[in-house]
Amino acid sequence: MFKKIFFLLIFLWLFGCSSTPEVVRDEDIEKNHFADENAEMIFKRAKNFYKKRQFKIAEVGYKKAATKGMVQAQNDLGLMYYEGTGVTQDFAKAIKWFRKAAEQKFAPAQYNLAQMYHTGNSGTTDLAQAKEWYNKAAMQDDAKAFYQLGIISYSDNGLNQDFAKAEQLFQKSAAKGYPKALYQLGKMYHKGDAVNRDIEKAKQWYRKAAAKGDTEAQYYLGLMYYKGKDVPQDFSQAEKWFRQAAKLDYAPAQSGLGQLYYEGKGVPQHFGEATFWSRKAAEQGLSDAQNNLGMMYYKGNGVPQGLVLAYQWVSLAAAQGNKKAIKGRDFLVRKLSVEQVAKGEGLVQEWIKTHPDIKMDL
Repeated sequence: MFKKIFFLLIFLWLFGCSSTPEVVRDEDIEKNHFADENAEMIFKRAKNFYKKRQFKIAEVGYKKAATKGMVQAQNDLGLMYYEGTGVTQDFAKAIKWFRKAAEQKFAPAQYNLAQMYHTGNSGTTDLAQAKEWYNKAAMQDDAKAFYQLGIISYSDNGLNQDFAKAEQLFQKSAAKGYPKALYQLGKMYHKGDAVNRDIEKAKQWYRKAAAKGDTEAQYYLGLMYYKGKDVPQDFSQAEKWFRQAAKLDYAPAQSGLGQLYYEGKGVPQHFGEATFWSRKAAEQGLSDAQNNLGMMYYKGNGVPQGLVLAYQWVSLAAAQGNKKAIKGRDFLVRKLSVEQVAKGEGLVQEWIKTHPDIKMDL
């Protein structure tokens, strides 16, 4: 008995007395990896560490090169803080480093700084500051800056809505092949904003954007063919364009592709595929897809019938104001027991908690 206790104590001592992990200081990282005084070499090493996902070492390297005035390092360090990649997200630090590079006329940093003022991540939305920095980037032919200036002119929220000016700015961005600008030009020709409505030109711009992987353009082409609006109805073409955008994880296209499989239009009817694509969109918070998935659970199409799960998905859609889902939820409330409704509500709350990044208008 004594021997057993003795060996147990030895075992606990050996495995319970592990040393405290050593804290690696920035100074040590700099000494071990970035002793070189050449800013360009420091930046290259930091970039390699970033690619290897060794973010702490990359941060130290970027910071050393940035303090030496290297604009690329200042901008990349700003992006790390903006995105929270390997560091604590800190918009104030992001602005600090973007501004340092922007003031040295580095167009990508000027654009990034403008974005922060445009989106309100600077602490407050400031369109005047956003326009100032977009203009500085645009003076250096930055395609994204031309596009964002076009969006400001096109939007109702712009300082002065001006469709003609927006079209000119989109043209400048499109000339550099920026996909979103190509899509916006298609949209303008489709709606007749500042230009004569021209469906053929709209399709040309949409196709150019779609060929460059713009998911909105791919989806919109699919929608046109699905509805047969302004083009001959063609479900095969709808499937083609929905699928391209769906594979790029664009929720409306995933929902559209699910609908085609559910209806058997352009593809053989397949409830399993309908459920698969509808679920992908529903998990991204798209209310139409959530309602469709709920109805599939109600009917048992593509999934085992489950009234509680049907209630969960329909309720999530209804909470966003989806009119069909509101009617569906009211119907299910009358159909289900009090206990089933309570379980469904529990699933709704659980889903919301486990999807904090999903923007839902609840």
